[in-house]
Amino acid sequence: MTGRNVGWNLLGFGLPLFVAVVCIPPLIESLGTARFGLLTLIWAVVSYFGVFDLGLGRALTQQVSSALGAGRDDAVPGIACTGLAAMLLLGVVAGALMWTLAPVGVALSAGLPDPAEAEAAARAMAWSLPFIVLTSGLRGVLESRGTFRAINLIRIATGTLTYVLPIAVVRAGMNDLESIAWALGAMRAAGCAWHAVLVAREVPGALNPRRLDSAALSGLLRFGGWLTLSNVVSPMMGYLDRFVVASLLSLDATAWYVTPKEMVTKLLIVPTAIGNVLFPRLSALGSSIDGREASIRLENLSTSAVFALLFPVTLVLAVGAPLVLHAWIGEEFARQGATAMAVVCLGVLLNGLATVPFLSIQARGRSDVTALANVLELPLFIGAVYLMTREWGVTGAAAAWTLRVGVDLVALCWMSARLHGHTPSSRDRMLMVAVTMLASIAFAFAFLEPTALRVGGAACAGCAAMLLLGYGHRQWLRASLRRGVSRTTAQQSGSR
Repeated sequence: MTGRNVGWNLLGFGLPLFVAVVCIPPLIESLGTARFGLLTLIWAVVSYFGVFDLGLGRALTQQVSSALGAGRDDAVPGIACTGLAAMLLLGVVAGALMWTLAPVGVALSAGLPDPAEAEAAARAMAWSLPFIVLTSGLRGVLESRGTFRAINLIRIATGTLTYVLPIAVVRAGMNDLESIAWALGAMRAAGCAWHAVLVAREVPGALNPRRLDSAALSGLLRFGGWLTLSNVVSPMMGYLDRFVVASLLSLDATAWYVTPKEMVTKLLIVPTAIGNVLFPRLSALGSSIDGREASIRLENLSTSAVFALLFPVTLVLAVGAPLVLHAWIGEEFARQGATAMAVVCLGVLLNGLATVPFLSIQARGRSDVTALANVLELPLFIGAVYLMTREWGVTGAAAAWTLRVGVDLVALCWMSARLHGHTPSSRDRMLMVAVTMLASIAFAFAFLEPTALRVGGAACAGCAAMLLLGYGHRQWLRASLRRGVSRTTAQQSGSR
């Protein structure tokens, strides 16, 4: 069931990306570059205002899952109702703030084709913010119940309509951003209502105001408050490098750096898909009496799954970076950005692996630990990206980002082990060291010449790492295969 849920998450995150690739060119043609740019800014502002949920969406998943794991099922409706009520209030505040600040934002933006249209569109989207914030909480409750199929059917529908609706509105003759904003807001409201119906079915009483529990609010706010700090600092470190490149080098260099990085970092939907399934399960196990060993096994398997899915793809992209960039964009990008792309590929692998210890710490209610780690990393990253970009250009910026996520991975693994008192067995430690060494050698070949040596060496070391990982988990793989065969046999027998 866990594998199926991960598959649904991958579909939920991945399908809208393909729709975006198809829909964006005709949307640009219909709206024009400037007005489409304004639409993307409105999307970005709405997404950023999503931090007004104060981390309560993830807090709801953690608190509800912990209550279920501890056998306190009767406390779940009160926790859910309290969190959802708080998020609705926060969404109203966020919407009112965006509506009020819309004229200020428009006044600060230069070169707008129609400032009045921009202001009207921003205010139209402001009405959807309560629904957007509340949806985050409803989704958090549903994730704690494991209803990932339903969640991702909604995610696919809303993610697809985000790009299809603007085209439909324009083709209907309403070629203005305000009409598009109202259509997108109505879609968000419908998605929120769909989530609410599912929550009412999965957790009876969760939408009943009489189930409000003031005692649950402090725990939700404490966890969510620290998570909000992470949600503010972490994206800052994700975008800071491109601004440093633009200020120290040039806009051309920014394009050489940002374009391949944006492409490769899209692979992080894989650990996100796994993490969304992993987090409620770890939260439940962390509250159960005999859940420690099961939690350790689940974390080990999840880490191996992230590695098995990300490592081959990132290695191939790193080795083939010059060819990929040349075929996709052109010779100049291949010459200027290939090395940086290869470095970013390694960073994406490290960042994906950090998902498991990050969620493991938070599943125990220690969002303060991950938040403080991000705060401590920020000034170090600022100094590193400035110095390394000035010294080595776009490759230095990529190296600074990769170094930061590598340090983050080591720190999170250490903190997770300290918090949970988990010391790997000698067998697990040897397996981890061997796979890490082989993976490191494989990535080292990605930076060597000639091409034959780069491809051959990376392929040999990469295959050896994957085979060793499979050997280390051979018992689990055999058991999974037996379960799959038994399930298939039972289905065939039933059909007869």
